[in-house]
Amino acid sequence: MSANCISNGSRVLRVLAIAVTVVGSWTATRVAAADPAGTQVVLTCRIAGQNREASVVLEGDRATYRYGPSQQNPELTLSDSLANLDYRRQNGPGNTIDEIVTFGNGDTAYRFAAGFREGAGSGSSTLRPFGLLTVDRDGTPLARLECRPDSIARTPDGLLARLRAIGRERTSDGLSFPNYPIHDPVRAAQSPPCEADFNVDTCWSRGVSASRRGDLGGALEHYDMSCDARITTLGCYEAGKLYLHNRQLRDYARARQRLATTCDGDDTGQGPYACKYIGWMYLTGTGVQRDLDTAFEALAKACFFHNTAILIDPEGCHFLGKAIQARRGHTVRDEDRADYLTYIAFAQACTDNAKTICNDARALHRLANARSAPWIAQCDRDVRRYNRFASCAYMTAPGGDYDAAQRTRQTLASLFRLVSEAVD
Repeated sequence: MSANCISNGSRVLRVLAIAVTVVGSWTATRVAAADPAGTQVVLTCRIAGQNREASVVLEGDRATYRYGPSQQNPELTLSDSLANLDYRRQNGPGNTIDEIVTFGNGDTAYRFAAGFREGAGSGSSTLRPFGLLTVDRDGTPLARLECRPDSIARTPDGLLARLRAIGRERTSDGLSFPNYPIHDPVRAAQSPPCEADFNVDTCWSRGVSASRRGDLGGALEHYDMSCDARITTLGCYEAGKLYLHNRQLRDYARARQRLATTCDGDDTGQGPYACKYIGWMYLTGTGVQRDLDTAFEALAKACFFHNTAILIDPEGCHFLGKAIQARRGHTVRDEDRADYLTYIAFAQACTDNAKTICNDARALHRLANARSAPWIAQCDRDVRRYNRFASCAYMTAPGGDYDAAQRTRQTLASLFRLVSEAVD
């Protein structure tokens, strides 16, 4: 990608001049537009340990990068058209990169990745914003600098909005842009009533915008509005997760109520995950009185029975196995059946390529086979009824393509029901 070098600096300053873009989901500060003529600062930050600032400014159909001493004219400025700007997005657990932008200057690339990092302890309230600035020349690293977290200021999704406005639809690595609406900050009390918006609702989308600004309290208010409007269960699910996981917003009673609404609903994407959280609460006694029967019922929905398409939460299968083991009786027959049901639940996770849980299933089978557990022979007889597996051991084979995985899930669901409802 070519970029126009508008002003020159020393060779060292060029190495340290880093491209910066919109920072990730959890930074709360908003940067105001510089003027009404289309110029907008989407990010600015100070480099840790240095009296240097880096920023990205949108000017018409171009993005401009500036770097230099704080409160002074920039020492280096690079610019590129929004149509050609190297813009990427990436999300994942742990250290999460939200957006990446790269400006080129000959054989030197100036790259910024921003998002959040998990702080000490659990809960999304511990997430900390970060900005990582790097410079490469022909693939060789030259510099790695970090923004001071307290200095990062941004217009949330400002660059994404401008890219969508000029007609771009994809990142530089070919991924489609997210299509969620980008809303200005507004408190739920001042928001208009929720309305259906294709397959979502306007309150839910305002909650998404608030969460991307780092305003999780404001996001929760909008998600609650969405849930109460009963247009979809999207807001119920997001509210339930915040009430459950966020230490500052925690309310276990409301978490259970919101997640139960989703678990009992027909959303095939979020429903199994909501059932998983409900089951986990009752399995562990988190916020509720421990109830293994209720945990079993909810986790069986997460792993097998929430929807006829058998879209599942594989972690729910893992917790289902834990619930089965916790409920196992004191007779050899009860223990044998518990191991059999646990194996089926873990095998279901194999259809979603959940490697750790699938390995647990194989280990359970090996141990049972080594001691000639009765359920192994029973499992071999049962699978022949369905003409799906060569033997019980093959239940943990990789899921294959989507259609094959769905057929396997249907078979395992039927087998799980058969074994769990069998009368001695």
